[in-house]
Amino acid sequence: MPFDTIVRSASTFGPMQTDWETRIDMDRLRTERLAKTRAAMAAADVDFLIELRAENARYSTGIKRLYWPTIQLGGGPLAVLAAEGDSAIWIIDPDYAAKNIPWVPDDRFHTPYQMDMTQDVNSFVDDLYHYFGSKIETARIAVDIWSPSMFDVLTRRLPNATFVNGQELMIGARQIKTADEIKALKIAYAISEAGMQAAVNILKPGVRECELVGECFRAMWDLGTETTQCSEVVNSGPGAHPYRRFHSDRIVQHGDLVNMDFGGCFSGYFGDFCRAFVCGDKPTPAQVDLLKRAHELQYEQLNALGPGVSPADICAKLGRRTLGHGIGISAFEGPHLRAQDDYELKPGMTFSVTSPPIGEEGVGGVHLEDEIVITETGIDLYSTYPYTLG
Repeated sequence: MPFDTIVRSASTFGPMQTDWETRIDMDRLRTERLAKTRAAMAAADVDFLIELRAENARYSTGIKRLYWPTIQLGGGPLAVLAAEGDSAIWIIDPDYAAKNIPWVPDDRFHTPYQMDMTQDVNSFVDDLYHYFGSKIETARIAVDIWSPSMFDVLTRRLPNATFVNGQELMIGARQIKTADEIKALKIAYAISEAGMQAAVNILKPGVRECELVGECFRAMWDLGTETTQCSEVVNSGPGAHPYRRFHSDRIVQHGDLVNMDFGGCFSGYFGDFCRAFVCGDKPTPAQVDLLKRAHELQYEQLNALGPGVSPADICAKLGRRTLGHGIGISAFEGPHLRAQDDYELKPGMTFSVTSPPIGEEGVGGVHLEDEIVITETGIDLYSTYPYTLG
């Protein structure tokens, strides 16, 4: 049964902190995230949690990451949380972190290791003994990502410890967003929307896809984005069908359908939405029909989402493989909205809802994406940028 209960909202304030209204309480944000992490550890009977995924370390400790462009198992941050007591953090700038993160003791910061190299992982285990003592030897330890070197060294040097899946633990801890997290996500969206509008302002025949991305980046950096949701997607003309999820140096031409998928980042939380446009004159009747079909498909999904239903059931009823992905302190995080995701949606979960890319040869392709929060009665659709028919 469709919910048909869509509330549209927007951030009510900007990214600055002020003394004249309550905005995001960063101390409360950090405290509640750590409490949720420790509650998840207690529920799983975990003594220590090794967080090598930067988003998990940020979530639990507030340590800001360097956003590497590739998979990086060195340089940090790497955080180890104990069920009780202080954390320890390995980060590329430990002196700076120790000075500016007062909620972690100064002596708990260390230079990082390359966690896919055996000698470095051995040194990391030496540090575990230094910070946490012999209790690690028989502990139940959750690890959120493994390298072969980590598996070899940790299981060999701690043969009586029990190792469990730390990523599943953290997905569970992070899936229901706090009020402050939702505020941060809405600011991230507002930054993303500004980037979208900046790109739309220069969309005309002769502009290159990469220039549209550059203009979006400029606007988002001006508003203080930490990074971007990805290298950003712009596809146009033949690149829009079949759908291409990156941008190129293609020169956009008059009459092209153009998809732009952008996302900024505020205090570690991401925006991510997509809209389709026609470059130049009015769209053709075939393009209007394609855009309308995409709008209908997207609203069919949005109206079906709400508390108490399963993504697997919705996908089965609508004949879809996926409805989108989770979003939060990672731009792409579980739980997702796929046909294999058989769990119950709950208030406070946040998602990027993606329409199935559709297109026709000689006409183009269209893909839409919106950001939502599951509410008590349906969804809060906070990606307020309008759909277009041209």
